[in-house]
Amino acid sequence: MTVNTVTALWALALLAAGVSLAADGTNLLTNAGFESALEPAWERRTPDDAQRKTFRAEAGGRSGGAAVLENLAPAYTRLRQGQDRSIAVAPGSLVELSAWVRSELDTNGEAMVQIYCLGNKGEILSQPTSAPLRGACNWTRCRVRTQVPGGTAYVMAYLQIRDGAGKVWFDDAELTVKRPPQKEEPRPAIALLTDLPETNAVLLRARTLFGDGLKRAAPEPAALLGSAGALALYEGAVPPSLGPTLEAFARGGGRVFMDMRAFARIRGAEATAAGVGDVRSPSLATRMRAGLRVVKASDVTAGFEAGQIMPRAGWPDGKLFVLPPGLAIPGLEVLAVAPGGEAGLVRLAAGAGSITACDLLSLREPHCRSVDAYYAFTPVSAALGNPVRFGQYYPLRLNYDGVVEEMKRLAAAHPAVIRVEEEGPASEPYRLWSLNLGKPGAPLYFLYAAAHGSEWEPGYGLMTFARLVAEGKMRDAVDLEKVQIKIIPLLNPSGYERMRRQNAQGVDLNRQGDLNWERFAGKDSNKDGLYGPNDYDWKGASPFSEPEAQVYRKIVGRPELYCLLDYHGNSGAKDNKLGFTPFTGHPDNELMALEVQRIANGRLRGRHLLRQSDEEAPSPYLLDVLRPDGDRPMLINSGARDRFGLLIELTAGYPESYGTVLQTDVTCELCRALFLAYPPPAKWSRE
Repeated sequence: MTVNTVTALWALALLAAGVSLAADGTNLLTNAGFESALEPAWERRTPDDAQRKTFRAEAGGRSGGAAVLENLAPAYTRLRQGQDRSIAVAPGSLVELSAWVRSELDTNGEAMVQIYCLGNKGEILSQPTSAPLRGACNWTRCRVRTQVPGGTAYVMAYLQIRDGAGKVWFDDAELTVKRPPQKEEPRPAIALLTDLPETNAVLLRARTLFGDGLKRAAPEPAALLGSAGALALYEGAVPPSLGPTLEAFARGGGRVFMDMRAFARIRGAEATAAGVGDVRSPSLATRMRAGLRVVKASDVTAGFEAGQIMPRAGWPDGKLFVLPPGLAIPGLEVLAVAPGGEAGLVRLAAGAGSITACDLLSLREPHCRSVDAYYAFTPVSAALGNPVRFGQYYPLRLNYDGVVEEMKRLAAAHPAVIRVEEEGPASEPYRLWSLNLGKPGAPLYFLYAAAHGSEWEPGYGLMTFARLVAEGKMRDAVDLEKVQIKIIPLLNPSGYERMRRQNAQGVDLNRQGDLNWERFAGKDSNKDGLYGPNDYDWKGASPFSEPEAQVYRKIVGRPELYCLLDYHGNSGAKDNKLGFTPFTGHPDNELMALEVQRIANGRLRGRHLLRQSDEEAPSPYLLDVLRPDGDRPMLINSGARDRFGLLIELTAGYPESYGTVLQTDVTCELCRALFLAYPPPAKWSRE
């Protein structure tokens, strides 16, 4: 189902249950001005005791009454509404919770508002919190925005204080829908012609990738009317009408993908199994060489250069079905071959369309550790109209000197566009280098990756992005006469060389910012008895104490800085495919970040399928979640004060480079979306 279909069904179910849906701009809270007793609309989430009290004041609010939360001693005191499931908001909506706050807390105390989005079973799907108001203050508006995640059944609003002692008055609370769910383009209609049962694993994966656009059809021309593409998967004999039906469909402009066995059979032949490499070798480099060698560039092989091997092999014998030698098909293009030269990936032009074929049924699921099947569906999505657009296969994970050489090679290849600059020292003997494009003095976009050294792949994507901009392939998004771009692909060279999170001093560079550095307390993750060097998030001796962080501070201190994009990554699906808006960013930043997500996902939908280490099944690779970050000493919280930008976590941290076509493709799509969603201002001043 599409997001729109699910949302519509969800809305009908709630209406049938007697729950009214939110209208744009309507305050969803009852007794929001506290002009009557707190109950029943508001519930004390924390009961009154020796440490805390919650009550309504008849006067003292901004206008009339107010809710008062009082800490008699440091405590966590909370008042909430919506726990009875009375507040329903359509998933995908942008909501805002705000309240006016007057505080008499001591300097250790904090006041804030928080939104909870919960599923049908009461599970927490998201719980963003506003920036805290610390200590005493006169009436100040406190707010938090979030996009309601899919699966949300109800929403709760919290007013709360924590830590220090004192009273806090809350008044004129509002929970409103700032923007309804964005409409999603319908999935392309793809006709499925197959003898596979619905329980077949390959078919289930195809349905996951193509969603409700994939419909079973008979091998008859009339059944394919209105379809943009056709997917033909047969394990057994093919119907006599299959070949003529697909050829007629292609001649009319249709795009067809066939498993190699069916492709051979409609021509009266049988595909043969060819060995393509050792998929069970203990050597990862050997497993990366098990596959088809690209011999011709095309949209189907996009991301791989001629001569490179697309990792792709059947499990467990390392064989793929290929066309038998001697089979002559007029007009056939061979795009990739097995080691013996057999045609393993082919395309046949037919009128205004084409028919593409390779072995799909022999491959296991595309898992992040299954090198042989990582790109199982990449030729399929490409053949059916959504190829890799910006991905680049890096056959090797380079050492740091090799990365710097690649940066210099890019600049030498595009001397009029790309400049390489040495930015300053990093830990050990390393120096930080940047790629620079655009017009000096224009709004500066600072893109960087690998503050955590093991999260290296988006940095390669940033190098690819620089090349694409220089080649003019991003002109629809990037105008180098109106912007300047600085890219540091690897902010943590020593961590990159060691394939670890921290730098050579054992410091987590992404805890080196100056926002609440003193308050941040990490954990003794290495169990040596203290929080210090080499712990997971050791923050270092002081803010910006590390040379890499000092270079970062120098760059973000430039007056022309306009927007930042900070890439991180890991291989757990729960911890990537997500973005964070900086705690300190411009008030409009969240809306623009949501536009990044919308633009990128609109193009990526139906392109990449992957199962990560903590998933039960493959899923489409999209930017699934976007949420506000907390008030931590993250570097971007220092750089994005009253500016724009976001932090994105992608699948990364692999021991080798076999995933780089997907990783660099997604990285570049998000970079493109950033420049479209955060365009440079029409009037620009560096002051």
